[in-house]
Amino acid sequence: MELRIYLQILLKKWWIVLSTFLITFTATIVLTYTQTPVYKSVATYVIKPNTSFGDVKSLASGLDMLSRRTEIATTYAEVASSRLIRQEAAEELGLSQTQRKALSVDGQLLAGTNVIEIIAEGNDPDLVRDFADMVGAKMVVYVKALYETYDLKPLDEATRPTSPVKPNKMLNLALGAILGLSLGGGLAFLSEYLQAPLEEATHLSIFDNETGAYSKSYFRHRLREEMSRAKRNAYPLSLALMNVDQLDVVSKSLSPQARSEALRKVTVFLKQYLREEDILARLDETIFALMLPDVMEDDAKAMLEKLQTRIAWTPFVIEKSGVKLNLSSTAGVVGYRYNGTGQDEFLAEADRALRQAEASGYGKVCLSPGNGKDQSTQVE
Repeated sequence: MELRIYLQILLKKWWIVLSTFLITFTATIVLTYTQTPVYKSVATYVIKPNTSFGDVKSLASGLDMLSRRTEIATTYAEVASSRLIRQEAAEELGLSQTQRKALSVDGQLLAGTNVIEIIAEGNDPDLVRDFADMVGAKMVVYVKALYETYDLKPLDEATRPTSPVKPNKMLNLALGAILGLSLGGGLAFLSEYLQAPLEEATHLSIFDNETGAYSKSYFRHRLREEMSRAKRNAYPLSLALMNVDQLDVVSKSLSPQARSEALRKVTVFLKQYLREEDILARLDETIFALMLPDVMEDDAKAMLEKLQTRIAWTPFVIEKSGVKLNLSSTAGVVGYRYNGTGQDEFLAEADRALRQAEASGYGKVCLSPGNGKDQSTQVE
């Protein structure tokens, strides 16, 4: 799919993209600004050989050993993170259980150095500073007995943080905007993907499967629209019902496949004599409806008479069986008179005209008695 098509989908479904973006971005703002801030304070300590290394050579040997045996510094860092040291520091500061739960501490060895960082995080900037320093002090006391030849000395005391490290507001808002646009675009494409099969199914349902003419449901929909347009603009509108009634008689000797082929041939035959704006639909087994916009009922009657003449003079050949059908039809015509007639009444009036034609015999076209004319024409 080309980029242009993606852009067209996004423009078509812009309201999905916009609404999803606004919802996601608003939720991000709310969560970001209601989240409890987290502060961080860091105290640093350095490990070095003590006075037990009397001369320069011994001191150099001690530094070399410290650099090669990283487990010494790593052990110090792990001590800082231990539950014991945390507990002693909390007790020394007189912290409540709630304050303790809000604090975390971690000891890290800076790569390539003998420097240890004590990192404390919590919701109170003063408390995280004091806790980092207290953990460091407790660690210094504890490790004295671990390695007597090395000392742990304070390098930098913890400072009071001035701004929280979490949440990162700008980063959160940027991610929220990106997420909102991504979700909006994804939902727009999903909506288009789901709508395509639905539109295809809707398109297919407007046709009658057996004949290829429009279906009854679609015809009623279009009839309602055309009646509204005719009434609004005072345009003529005629409706005709045609029964290819002889087909119902001869179909008893035909297979279902042959009967369907005959109906399709009748549909194709009628369509070639109709205008583009005319609507041909199948209403019943052998009854077709013709909606004729901008046509007066007298002209519609003349049109149906010509169609019936053509049907009567045209043999319909069933190709698979070679059977030739000579069909005749009857038709009823009614014109719309903008007098408040509803769709069902309009169809019923056309049906009455058709029944009158059927009662008069094959090949008749009758106008509805409601037109003020009781006319029927015999097609020779």
